Amino acid sequence: MNESPDVNTKKALLLAAMEVFADKGFDSATVRDICGLAKANVAAVNYHYGSKDGLYAAVLEEIFPKDEEWISGDDGNRPPEERLHRFIKGLAEEIYTQSTGQIAQKWAIFLREMAKPSHNLDLIVQHQVQPRANELRDILTLLLGPKTPDQTLAYCSSNIWALMLDHLLTQPILDRLTPHRPNLGLDVEDFADHVFRFALGGINGVKQRA
Repeated sequence: MNESPDVNTKKALLLAAMEVFADKGFDSATVRDICGLAKANVAAVNYHYGSKDGLYAAVLEEIFPKDEEWISGDDGNRPPEERLHRFIKGLAEEIYTQSTGQIAQKWAIFLREMAKPSHNLDLIVQHQVQPRANELRDILTLLLGPKTPDQTLAYCSSNIWALMLDHLLTQPILDRLTPHRPNLGLDVEDFADHVFRFALGGINGVKQRA
């Protein structure tokens, strides 16, 4: 059965909004920009999504779907070192394996939210960041011990997140450095393996010092 024109228009608006919000950010994007790209009437945004803000929330729901079980449900039965490696490898693949289309738009919108947070940032945190943060904290608690101070867990967690997000946040600078640092898309698995070894060495050092 063919989809109705209304359904097609709603999808077209969502896809167009992803592109426009990624390119211009929420504040600078206009309903006219989005409707022009979607070849839709300017009244279509209010009809299908209630407002530009409602459309932006729908975009975030689409590209940051709820993900309560980060990587897999059976990871709790694995050794913590293996869980850490799987966590880092999965996150690296999610961020760096693809750089075109919806994936690129996802991270462009994410970076704009980091630079100028909107109230919709709560949705990103609840759907995707919080499950990953919970998983990483659980792994670190197993590696460092149940009596590890919260501040130490927070430091170690922040260090790993910084390693993972460095290229995403600073790639324009990295492209201009001499000697040139290669783009991670060339070998994401090697990058993940390095971050795992580096992080595990740091964790072991923290544990020995404690």
